[in-house]
Amino acid sequence: MAVSNNDTSKGYKPINLATDTVSTETILCEQIPLTGTLISASAYGSAFPSQSNIKFFTSGYNIECYDYPYASSSATDLFTITAGHASGSDITASAMVTEKHNIYRLFAQQYMGYDINQDVVPFNVTGVLNPSDNWDPVKISNILFIDFSRVLVKDEIRKGSFKITTGLGNYATPFSSTATFSDYHVVASDRSTYKDNSPMGEYGFLQKGTSTTHTANNTTSSFGIIYYQAGLLALYASAGITEVFGAAQYTSGSALAGTNSPWAFSAAPKTAQEVWLSASINDIANAGRHRIQNIEFNNTTKLNSTVYFCRANHNEFNYSSNPSYTSGSQIVVKNVASDNPSTYITSVGLYNSQNEMLAVGKLSEPLVKSPSNELTLRVRLDY
Repeated sequence: MAVSNNDTSKGYKPINLATDTVSTETILCEQIPLTGTLISASAYGSAFPSQSNIKFFTSGYNIECYDYPYASSSATDLFTITAGHASGSDITASAMVTEKHNIYRLFAQQYMGYDINQDVVPFNVTGVLNPSDNWDPVKISNILFIDFSRVLVKDEIRKGSFKITTGLGNYATPFSSTATFSDYHVVASDRSTYKDNSPMGEYGFLQKGTSTTHTANNTTSSFGIIYYQAGLLALYASAGITEVFGAAQYTSGSALAGTNSPWAFSAAPKTAQEVWLSASINDIANAGRHRIQNIEFNNTTKLNSTVYFCRANHNEFNYSSNPSYTSGSQIVVKNVASDNPSTYITSVGLYNSQNEMLAVGKLSEPLVKSPSNELTLRVRLDY
């Protein structure tokens, strides 16, 4: 059986695109758990901070987390971590100043956009293009960026499914005290629970806890932003916002695998704000992941489908062009000359307007077609 957009040759039947087709969209979701075993613990035998599934770069701008030792060909990139500091904030960084400013601006111009004066909009808890001039907690000066791999996110992160748990304890026991942040208050069908004014698509604000009854999505009680289509998490680490990482500790020259390390043992603990100013980007990113106990979300894959209803009326497709169908000018499947012809339909071919084959659908078993019956075959193309 063959169907096409025209009827220029025998054996083809045109499809009426208005009445014989229908398009549908199916949403497939997959739960993605990223445990602290991979992120912050020694999943592959190496002690923090130099696990074999964590890749460091000589530039010192970011680190990458894999699900397996990154040197292996079977390793999958899970996410990238980096940190930025706003150049216009009230406090100026003292280490890697230009780099921190550039990283913050890079993400801000992509994810927040520009205001009417063509100035980059800083990350803020209101999600507006003209936020208040107040830095921290309105405009956020320090951000830990976690950019999830497209392999995990697929088409987008499902709204209302994201959760992250961070450790608030000291370096030795970061998970002696924890805090959980989620977007569980976000409802996909309720646009008032999330924002859509970002150049990178829709986003929601993280709030403390996993309650589905968070009061609002854009208040000063938010602690981060999750961008659903882009797969980016922006966690706040500014003055007055200690709920995400607790009281950060940093001592210049402290011993931890020979590096200056924030959140290390220290007689004089410093706040997350001070760590973002005085530590290197690599140290901030590495110590930040050391405090991630768990990340969970559902990804989303949109499966588009077009269903073609291929109709064979009683007087159609009762004859086969296969040479074996006849012998000596006689139809071999007929025992009596006066009997009606019949065929067995085993597949359906879809053709374009030039009768060029585009797709073939196979039936699970042959279907008898004769002048005494009619068939409607449902062919679905997924893409």
